[in-house]
Amino acid sequence: MADLWETPAARAWLDAAVLRHSNGVFGKISPAVIWSDVRGDDGELIVPVDPQTLVDRINSTPYALLHNHDPGRPKGRILESAQFESEGGRKFVAAVLGYYVGGDVLSFRGLGLDAEEAVSPPLLLPVLPDGIWMDFATDPREVEEEWATAVINDAPLRVSRVQLSHNSADSAHELIRVGVPFVLLVWNPLVTAIASEIGKGIYAAFKTWLQKLLDKLSERRNPILVIQSHQDDCEVSFILRGKDVGQHYAAHDAQPDAAAQAARLIAKLKARDTAARQLVYEFDKEASKWYPSYAVLNDDRIVTDKIELIAIENLPSNLSLGLSRGESNIAIIPAALDDGV
Repeated sequence: MADLWETPAARAWLDAAVLRHSNGVFGKISPAVIWSDVRGDDGELIVPVDPQTLVDRINSTPYALLHNHDPGRPKGRILESAQFESEGGRKFVAAVLGYYVGGDVLSFRGLGLDAEEAVSPPLLLPVLPDGIWMDFATDPREVEEEWATAVINDAPLRVSRVQLSHNSADSAHELIRVGVPFVLLVWNPLVTAIASEIGKGIYAAFKTWLQKLLDKLSERRNPILVIQSHQDDCEVSFILRGKDVGQHYAAHDAQPDAAAQAARLIAKLKARDTAARQLVYEFDKEASKWYPSYAVLNDDRIVTDKIELIAIENLPSNLSLGLSRGESNIAIIPAALDDGV
């Protein structure tokens, strides 16, 4: 699709966009075509999404560039996008991509933050409001609907089903995302004060349900479970990989302490005027504990103690940006890495 970049309006927009984002936050800025009106043999759009809706969402909400749709492997983000039409009548959406490596990458250590600080969960928790629900998201091409239905049938909360669309016939893993209120993640049986017995029952029932989900992961091929929530204007994710049930039980037991630590870390970042919009935890099976893998600040900088996390050598032929079905998970044209500007 290199010919699309010959469109004068697209080239002029690209030059201006690169200047707008050349502030040192990202180490490499590259162009990419993230959507075009290419149609399949059936005459339908290969990527069925409204281009202007796609542009509006990207330009209003930060979207990460992920390695193989893996939320634990961020490579950068889409900085800006615009819709164009080539002289030959082809409609397409162009974007400017920013890659973290080589940019202003921070570390938890460098910020003076103790990523191993032990924080105990609170002993007092609020009553859960009426009508709370949880999200359960999968791509039906990776995870059969029958399996997902069996998992959520006895969920203690109302469930909103979200269909992901990775546009990949042979995904490297099966992504399963559970979105819940943050307070559920910090509960443990030692909590002594909840305003009602009914509320206490919901906390305990969710913990039991989550353990059943961990059991069910053993039936999958190569699962990635993402437990996602929000705390103090920050999206928080806890990632479990594989189907080692024993390892997952250890992570489950340590979840309340990890959630309490995450809340403390978010508060500390905010107090330093480096507020985070995203914080991701992974479970270290060797040390049998959770650790903060990375955070993305409101100013777009990434914080991580693992520089290899953001390396762009040996990337797959496609990167992706995470959107749900109806928005679509768009594969990035691979030339973006080679045509740096």
